[in-house]
Amino acid sequence: MHRSIHVTGYIAASFGLHILLLAAVIFFASRAQHPLDITPVNIVNLPQEVLRQLPPLKRPPPMSVPSQPATQERQPTPSSVPAPSHFGDSDAVDLPKTAATPGKPDGSELGNAADGNKDSTIHNKEKNPLPFLSQTDIDALAKKGMPAKRQGENSVTLDTDEFKFISYNRWLKIKVENVLKYPELAALSGLQGTLYIQFDIMKDGSLGNLELLKSSGYKILDAEALRSIRDSAPFQPLPDSWAMERYTIRAAVLFYLSGAYIR
Repeated sequence: MHRSIHVTGYIAASFGLHILLLAAVIFFASRAQHPLDITPVNIVNLPQEVLRQLPPLKRPPPMSVPSQPATQERQPTPSSVPAPSHFGDSDAVDLPKTAATPGKPDGSELGNAADGNKDSTIHNKEKNPLPFLSQTDIDALAKKGMPAKRQGENSVTLDTDEFKFISYNRWLKIKVENVLKYPELAALSGLQGTLYIQFDIMKDGSLGNLELLKSSGYKILDAEALRSIRDSAPFQPLPDSWAMERYTIRAAVLFYLSGAYIR
């Protein structure tokens, strides 16, 4: 092919590319010179004669707050009134219920504020705004109301400070609490309470007699506490150094604020 044909093709292609580049520059330049249309707004003051012809502006009346006498105390709303709680024969510990319950499943009630029962107390939110049980509260609730040892009975409490029982009781408490559950229905219904049980651990670690000494007032909580002891057996055999054929324990089982404890 002749050399002049190649030169002519090259010049034509170069000319076409330059035409396209120039068209692109012109297009984008025109777009930059015409930004988005913005409607200008002019703010002017109307003449006085025009203002006088306008209807008067009506303003809403200010809200009035009824004044109360200085001596009148503010009545608490129903949601701010804590529910009474019943924890036993002493009022040393004062903790709230998770929810107000109209009564007990068995139709009985341990007491209420209306009949003057000393077990009925009102929780003071200012002293303890958070309704959570501390370790001190748990121990205090377990000790109050603990049935006394029967005459001639050789039993100890689970929280005894007698040195030879401390290590065994600590292991026993952990094992039972791993089985003990807060019944879901009781938690949803706001049922709380403390009950007291007594049970025997035989020499080989098997469970002997199991007895409910004092009810919580709710059958569902009592049944769960007894079940947890049965399902925790067998236990560790009694040490030979104790020289005991049976180990009798009195313990408190607490169901409070969606937590279950044994002490």
